[in-house]
Amino acid sequence: MLRDFSPEVLLKAQPTDIDRLITHYMGFTLEYQYLSHNQVYLGITVFDDTDHLPIYNPELNQAEFLSVKKNTIIIEGTLADNPNLLHRERFTEGHEASHGLIHPEYYQRKAQIASLHDYCGGIYSKPTFPDLSGVDTDGKRLKGEAWLEWQANYLASVLLMPRSSVRLLRNLIEPNGSPFWHLELIQTMVEVFNVSEEAARVRLISLNYLPI
Repeated sequence: MLRDFSPEVLLKAQPTDIDRLITHYMGFTLEYQYLSHNQVYLGITVFDDTDHLPIYNPELNQAEFLSVKKNTIIIEGTLADNPNLLHRERFTEGHEASHGLIHPEYYQRKAQIASLHDYCGGIYSKPTFPDLSGVDTDGKRLKGEAWLEWQANYLASVLLMPRSSVRLLRNLIEPNGSPFWHLELIQTMVEVFNVSEEAARVRLISLNYLPI
């Protein structure tokens, strides 16, 4: 997908234009809203038209309902308000974009089933979904939507820090003989990919470039 969208990010270490990936490549709408009063939700992907998406109005200190068209990604407004949260904003965009890329069928079906269940007054017997489970890079088995969330996090890290570009940086830094080369590599990734130190460290571990 990155070869199709932005092949240059695979050839030279640089930030992925995640906004453009969402709006131009995926064709999604990108919006910013206050999703809660305490930032418990940093992003949401809307797969079906709705008139009842709950958001928070800070001026009135109350919840409201928002009309949203399908294929819309909404990012928590406080992330855009604070420049110090840019890394979290970018990763959240990558996470929600990942849901939009690999999970639309699941969430669309979930919404349709919920709507039918409500329409039938709760007497409709909801069908079960296929088993959702898998093993993460730490060997931990995840089930249900926890597995989907892990997938979205993993794909976000891939979009923001492609393997080939990480390898380029590692090859430049590791041979310098410094015992702190890994710290230098993490800091370089922060600056080059515009990600957090934690995101950079986790990505390096997933590529077996750092011990857990």
